[in-house]
Amino acid sequence: MANLNALKVVLSAIDVDYPQIHVEEIVKDRNLLKLAIKLAKRNGLYYKFICSLKEMKVELPPTEKERWIKEEKGLAEYKKTIELLNKVSNDYGIDYILIKECNAVPHIPRDVDIFIRKEDRTRLIQALENNGMTCVISDDAETILRQTEYIDIEFYTGINYFGINFIDEGFLLESRVKDKLFGTEYPRLNNESSFLLMLVHRLFGHRSLSLLDLLYLISLRKNIKDIDVCGGYAEQKGWGKVFNLALKELDDIYKKIYQENKVINFPYLFSTQFILKCITEIDGLKMGRYDRLFIQLSLVQDGILCRLNNTVLYKMLKSFNPARNAANAWFRFIKSKRGDKAVRTQGKN
Repeated sequence: MANLNALKVVLSAIDVDYPQIHVEEIVKDRNLLKLAIKLAKRNGLYYKFICSLKEMKVELPPTEKERWIKEEKGLAEYKKTIELLNKVSNDYGIDYILIKECNAVPHIPRDVDIFIRKEDRTRLIQALENNGMTCVISDDAETILRQTEYIDIEFYTGINYFGINFIDEGFLLESRVKDKLFGTEYPRLNNESSFLLMLVHRLFGHRSLSLLDLLYLISLRKNIKDIDVCGGYAEQKGWGKVFNLALKELDDIYKKIYQENKVINFPYLFSTQFILKCITEIDGLKMGRYDRLFIQLSLVQDGILCRLNNTVLYKMLKSFNPARNAANAWFRFIKSKRGDKAVRTQGKN
């Protein structure tokens, strides 16, 4: 493959629909391999990429041995966390749904995001605390539980941005299906609900799209029999025009990478103009000067987070608890002031 770059190397190794690269082309440029590993790390694809390289008998840089040990430890913690949720769900009769799981590509998430009924929130916190976890954040915006043997568990009881409920609780709960990943069974959303939730969450929750997110959304769309079902629901909830804009943007990104052989930087940051255009297309959304200010601040904030993700400065801030906690508190404040109720902060390293 001519004009090799990190994106092409990563996609070739993990996606059968992308033009394949011969192993010899990968191993002859060690610097390119290191860049590809870095890209995979930043985009949630490290586990799958390294597994693929191992299968191809590619010799990994020595620096990756320690990272791989951490990755295997993270896998064990992830499986243990899902098993705990399943146990608590059965013991206490509390339904949960694993959301944003991006199961199109095996990966080790930094935390587990679950959707539950509002009335089950207090009971589930107590149930998890009874099983050794600690509630480290609990407010209107978010709930996070933590314990060293597990990865963080974050609750969602609504999908709300700018004070608007984008997806009903009942719709999500009725979309619950069973699946299995890494040999562990878990409840997730069906393809249509997953697509709707991921699209709006990446658009308004983060303003960015990782390569893992893109592959997940592409996989979901391929397995949705009628995409108009998703569009119809979005229209019913008042964000049909937003759905169409986001779908076109997603199609354009896919076309550039898979059909035009272009290189796009990931994580992909949606432009401020595009996000503001989407916001203006939400039916019934009324914003005053105060609301617009916090929307602008949150977009700047999202852009900074996207660009700093996994940089040296970012890792330094994460490793220093007072700085991380202060930053997270500020991020939550900005998000809550613009009306978000589905806010995410960074978990442990």
